[in-house]
Parts: sequence; structure tokens; C-alpha cells
Amino acid sequence: MPLSLLCLLCILPRPIFAADAQIRIASLNIASRHDAEFLEAIRGDPDLRAADILLLQEVVDSPRDHVASKIGSALGLEAIFARAFQRNREYAEGLALLSRYPLLETDTIPLPRTNLHIGTTPRIALVATADTPLGRIRVINTHMDDRLNDASERRQLAPIWESAARFTGPFVIGGDFNTSNIWWVAHLFPVPGFQHQTTVLRKEMEKRGFTTPLGSGPATFHLPVLKLRLDWIYLRDLQAVGSGVTPIRFSDHNSVWVEVRERTPRPQ
Repeated sequence: MPLSLLCLLCILPRPIFAADAQIRIASLNIASRHDAEFLEAIRGDPDLRAADILLLQEVVDSPRDHVASKIGSALGLEAIFARAFQRNREYAEGLALLSRYPLLETDTIPLPRTNLHIGTTPRIALVATADTPLGRIRVINTHMDDRLNDASERRQLAPIWESAARFTGPFVIGGDFNTSNIWWVAHLFPVPGFQHQTTVLRKEMEKRGFTTPLGSGPATFHLPVLKLRLDWIYLRDLQAVGSGVTPIRFSDHNSVWVEVRERTPRPQ
């Protein structure tokens, strides 16, 4: 090989192999926002722009207003939407999954409904496989009921475990889990501190090989007195190299994010 060509190869950027790659996964409940100001705020938020995979809850959609697609266009991400229920005459509400990488094998999982007496709505999980630089990663986005006690929480999680058990390899489960650490009398009357839903969720996840780096830090819901951490991202067969909670002014939730790489880098 000529010396000049060898020198040129030495200064060229080294290609990024899977073992070098990191991706950012984020989750945010957008509180049914769909106005122009909201879309501009999404576009201007540096943390959301940095997300390679973005899980959104309380996303509205209508025949004339496909909000998930608009957010995807604003951030340069592919977007899919799954309807959970009809919110009003115009809009349905559901979940969206946005990705910088192709989304494959998409599915919607109905979750068991709990009679909350007031505000009962259908709940779902949105599932897809993202074809990333780390390989294929299975992703589940969900929004669980609030005002649940431990047994109802486990019951609503059951179809998610069934889906996760059918997939081997890197996996992400995230979303708004409404883990409020409140005991609910008849799903209506709160008794703070008499149960620990965050602990229930963590133990149920750990039984199935999922962990989260989001164990401490600021609350994710905008009621600072209660310090509610409702939103989580759990990982299986992925290594977290960074995580955090980002304040969001245009929703009643903050976003959570995790940067990941392969747990065991592939040999080059």
C-alpha cells in the first residue's frame, strides 16, 4: 500500500461499530397537548431532540390532526401511534413511539381494565422492535392507571410480562406507571404512604431481569410537595451509561431518559 494512502487512512474518522454505539431513550407524558406552541417547544427542547427512541403518553389523534406524526416531523423521527380510547368528539387518546431507527413488528396490547368509579378508561401498551446500531431492541411503551393498589397494579402489568417473555435479547419497558405510593380506598380516597408502588414495580421488573438507573433524583410530576415519581424506563440486556430527569414546562410531567449501550460489547 502506498505510504500516502496509509497516512490518509490513519487520519480518517474510525467507523462506529456496534460496540462503540450508544443510544438515548426518553419517555414523556405530554398531557394531550397538540397546539402550535407545544410543537415549537418540542422542537426546541435539546433533551428531546437528543432522543433516539422516544416514548410518549397521552397523545391525541384525529383524522385531521395526527399529533404523533407532527412530533416525529419536528424531531426527525419515525412515529407510530396506537389508540387507547376516544377522548372526545374530535380526538382519540393513546400512545406514540418515535424512533431514529426503523420500527418493526409493531403490536398493541390491551391491558386489564380496573373500575376506578370515576375516570375509568381503557389502557394499552404499544410494542415495537427498533433496528438500532446496538442491534434489534424490543420496546414497550405503556400508561397505567392511577389510583391502583398493589394487586390491581400486578394484574395490569401481567400482559406486559407475557409479551416480554416471548422476546429474547435487549429490551426496554418505559412510560407513565403512575407509581404514587398511595393506598387507595375504593380507588377514590387516598391514604399517602401506606403502600409503595415504586417498590412493587421494581420487584416485579427485577423478577424478569429488568432494572432501571432512575432510582433517585427529582420528581417527574409537577407537584413538588408530593415528590411523585410516576415515569420510568427499565432495561434488560442493556447497560445504562447515563440517566436523568429533565424539567419540561409544557406538560405536567418531566421527561426521563437513559443512555444505553450493549451490556457485553460484540467482538470487532
